[in-house]
Amino acid sequence: MYAARFNSLFEQGREAILAGAVQCQVPPVDGGSRWVMSVVLRPDAATARRIEDVTRNAMAVAGAGHWPTGKADSSHFTLRALENHRVSVPDGDARVARYIAALRKATSTVGPVRLTLSGLTLTPGCVMLCAEPGDDAVERLYDAYGDALAEDGWLEAGFDRNIWYSTLLHFTSPLANPQAVVQWVGDRRHLALGEVECRHAELVVYRFNGSRMVMETLDAVPLSHRP
Repeated sequence: MYAARFNSLFEQGREAILAGAVQCQVPPVDGGSRWVMSVVLRPDAATARRIEDVTRNAMAVAGAGHWPTGKADSSHFTLRALENHRVSVPDGDARVARYIAALRKATSTVGPVRLTLSGLTLTPGCVMLCAEPGDDAVERLYDAYGDALAEDGWLEAGFDRNIWYSTLLHFTSPLANPQAVVQWVGDRRHLALGEVECRHAELVVYRFNGSRMVMETLDAVPLSHRP
């Protein structure tokens, strides 16, 4: 199931990139629909370093200037996007308080999330690390959080988040050697990076630091329940 979806993404990405139709990222703006406030799951430190190594290799093939989102301090798996980009989030923000209250409710019945990192894939705008759930924890957490959010879950109310992934590299300009990027990713479609166990869910916002997007954590909730 997951393999077929990632294969389809690769074919779409390959076709677009070879045609020169790369989707280029730009820094987000207030109220924009990209780089939105989200709840994410971060890999453990050892896995994050492995992901960063692969990201560094991807950058070497794609060329300078793209965003290495897979660096150890920013690699993540998005659980749910919540609202459009906000340049400033004040202390005591009412929406943030509701998002965290809902997250605490959702995590009370779900333990750590385990994902198997099974290879790379490609889209018109990025290189992705594919993840496959080791059990049903991530789907249960996603559903429980949606239920707990109620009307605050409007942004993804009609969206089916049916794959799990961590983006390694976001393209910011046309690729100097599109064929090399497609070949490099294609050769690593089944690159096994092991299993990751995510023990916290974090509410984050994204900030552009001049060379890439970084995450600012507003709050974190442990995934400690074990059925």
